[in-house]
Amino acid sequence: MKKGHNTTLRIVLSMLLVALMAISIVASGCAPEAEESAPAEVAKETLVITELNWDSPRYQAYIFGFIIEHGYGYPIEYVSGSSISMFEGVMAGEIDIYPEIWLPNQQQVWDQAMEESGFIPFIPVTITNDDNWQSLFTVPTFVIEGDPSRGIEPLAPDLKSVQDLKRPEIIELFEDPEDPGKGRIYTCIPGWECEKIHLKQIDALGLDEYYNAFPPGSEAGLWASLKAAHDKGEPWLGVVWAPTWIAGMLDLTVLEETPYSPELFEQGLCAWPSADLWIVTSNEFGEKAPELFPFLLKIRMTTEELNLGLAYMLENDAESDEAALWFLKNRQEVWLKWVPDEVAAKVQAKLAELEAE
Repeated sequence: MKKGHNTTLRIVLSMLLVALMAISIVASGCAPEAEESAPAEVAKETLVITELNWDSPRYQAYIFGFIIEHGYGYPIEYVSGSSISMFEGVMAGEIDIYPEIWLPNQQQVWDQAMEESGFIPFIPVTITNDDNWQSLFTVPTFVIEGDPSRGIEPLAPDLKSVQDLKRPEIIELFEDPEDPGKGRIYTCIPGWECEKIHLKQIDALGLDEYYNAFPPGSEAGLWASLKAAHDKGEPWLGVVWAPTWIAGMLDLTVLEETPYSPELFEQGLCAWPSADLWIVTSNEFGEKAPELFPFLLKIRMTTEELNLGLAYMLENDAESDEAALWFLKNRQEVWLKWVPDEVAAKVQAKLAELEAE
């Protein structure tokens, strides 16, 4: 409890620091008043944004990057990598902006960084999303209810909770094709912090005796396995979270678990809470681009909003940067709230220029 209290206090103090920076910048103006004798503007430093290696932060990275580059005039470099390695990059000052860190998923590495450093080795700027969901124990709804439109009968009409997964007929339903006699649970991506939590859950709930954890090689591989099973009307059990395009597209059911509590979650014995999705920056970011804090502090992206962009990527076979342009052109009522009018005008001018090409 003491550790959690200290962590919360540090986060609050850090957010107050960022807020004070933002107030100071707004009060004084983002730049001095132009004068005839003023020297030429100094070139701004390149800012590094991590795309991470799953769809929602990649999509957001290009949205934020476009606004920062064309609205504020900072050159942008994008770097891809796993959540842990990119978080380490933020602490080392090699990554300037980390667009989507999930707590409590990455709470351990977050707390450890603070404890080992003796100070906050990054700046937690703001929570952009808190209406998401995730569960290791997700199945296509037709597994329980059937799908009359496709002629699919219920495969396990009595499947309701995680404890039901220990029943022999349920284990057989989710049989691991590489190890008959045991079931298969699709877990989080190797290298992601959530994989460790999933393995702890399977162990703590006594499911390791009956199921093999199967980590796919990538997010794309995870969704491909779920989509293929769904299209064939076959059973599938594993992790799903939202915001994701697949959660918006398919009818899915999360099995009942013990309600969340911090103590039980630490032991792997309860459901996941709705996470807080943070934007964090390096400590050096405050010196490189202090004028950007008011912008970052205003960013909000609901799960519904993120799902729209991720669905656009799927339906149009679009890359993250293409989906970001779609968002900036078509969801202006969202992002115009984040920036002052002069920045918005520059972004809109660049969008018009690209449209005319």
